[in-house]
Amino acid sequence: MIGAKVKEVINNLLFNAIKYTPPHGTIKIRSEIKDQHIVISVEDNGVGFTKEEKRVIFQRFGKIERFGQGYDVITEGSGLGLYFSKKIVELHGEEIGVESKGREKGSLFFIKLSIT
Repeated sequence: MIGAKVKEVINNLLFNAIKYTPPHGTIKIRSEIKDQHIVISVEDNGVGFTKEEKRVIFQRFGKIERFGQGYDVITEGSGLGLYFSKKIVELHGEEIGVESKGREKGSLFFIKLSIT
């Protein structure tokens, strides 16, 4: 995957973590080598996702509306950032995903890139 595009995807994941993590929250960025892949992850203790929300966030205009849900986070956005991130990653034959145990339990976004 081209370096500038990887940077663009990581920036998007990091920006979302900042946007959806409340003040004084925690954001962790990690990279590790696993089975001939580099796995880069952005984990936060922000608002998290339900199972249904995880199914739609990578879709075009798949924005999860947070306004009025009592979260002290920035809610503006087009719903296209994760969609484009997924397209960029998949166009290069790589993998992007999300893990979350539910609302208010944070999330972990990852990209898995081949070393070779």
